[in-house]
Amino acid sequence: MSAAVDIPRLLGWRRPAPWALAALLAVLAALPLVWRNQYVIELAITTLIWATLNQSWNLQLGVGGVWNFAQLAIFAVGGYAAAILTLRAGLDPWLSLPVGGLAAAGVAVLIGIPTLRLRGIYAALLTFSFGEVIRLLVISDESGLTGGTFGLSGVPGLGFERLDPVAAQRAYYWAALALTVLTAVGVAAFIRSPLGLALTALRDAPGYAAARGVSPLRMQVVTFAWSAFIAGVAGAFYAQYFHVISPSVMGLAPMSLFVAMLVVGGLGTFSGPLVGTVLIMVVGEWLRDTEQLRLVIVGAILLTVVVLAPRGLVPAAAAGWRRASRWLAEEPDASEAPGERAGVGAGSDPEGG
Repeated sequence: MSAAVDIPRLLGWRRPAPWALAALLAVLAALPLVWRNQYVIELAITTLIWATLNQSWNLQLGVGGVWNFAQLAIFAVGGYAAAILTLRAGLDPWLSLPVGGLAAAGVAVLIGIPTLRLRGIYAALLTFSFGEVIRLLVISDESGLTGGTFGLSGVPGLGFERLDPVAAQRAYYWAALALTVLTAVGVAAFIRSPLGLALTALRDAPGYAAARGVSPLRMQVVTFAWSAFIAGVAGAFYAQYFHVISPSVMGLAPMSLFVAMLVVGGLGTFSGPLVGTVLIMVVGEWLRDTEQLRLVIVGAILLTVVVLAPRGLVPAAAAGWRRASRWLAEEPDASEAPGERAGVGAGSDPEGG
């Protein structure tokens, strides 16, 4: 039998060719120049921020197999740290991005050390409880440091506000795109590194990984910190773009929406969080005038994907391409005699065995 044509690889599904990545980035970078609707560009910026957050969350939930449901609180910690430091201490907004990431990473390590001794639903409940504690602490703050229920407003931006409104929005879009691309590069490098391989081994065969000398606690704390740093930087960027940060970014409702993005795209895959984020954002925007119907349709999409493609749309689509490539490779050559194809009639196994 002739070798199957690997269509996913040819199309850059597994490891995109440099020219394909360059073309995709060129299209994305040109979006605000071609599509001048400011509302659409703002929606695109929001989608890029959520894509960055979901990539960090997928690093824990999907790649590491850690049931962490405090990621939105970590995201908010980065946003609040950046907002407080720029508003109260006059820190440069650009410096507040990594500082917000470091603050989020520090809180994540404090959460992670006791949490990572647990597994499954127990880890999920504990991390969700930690997230709720952070949210309630922010809401109940009466000192004015976090702004309480209303949050902090008037957060300084990255300096693009000195430009005219259209140019400023384009600059924020390109900054958000750069943040998403850098996050994707960092996550891919981490997954392919020895640390990422060890983390995957802990997820799939924890006993074997521990026997090979991999420390589960150390590895997962490193993953917690790296994932939280990304989420904290995304939170800081969110606060600086919208000039506000409030407890509304945390809680069960937004968490459910982001989990749906991860599951629909493909939990544990590289491009799944990006695909899921774009799809759910597009559906949500299409149904923005009917809030209840929007939630019903997002729930129906999630249920359909869980039933028909449990691993998500990206793995299901890749598997479909592979099946199609094998089917195309098995098509008989018109110039070949039927009895000669694949050695049939010559005493060989038709399946190549």
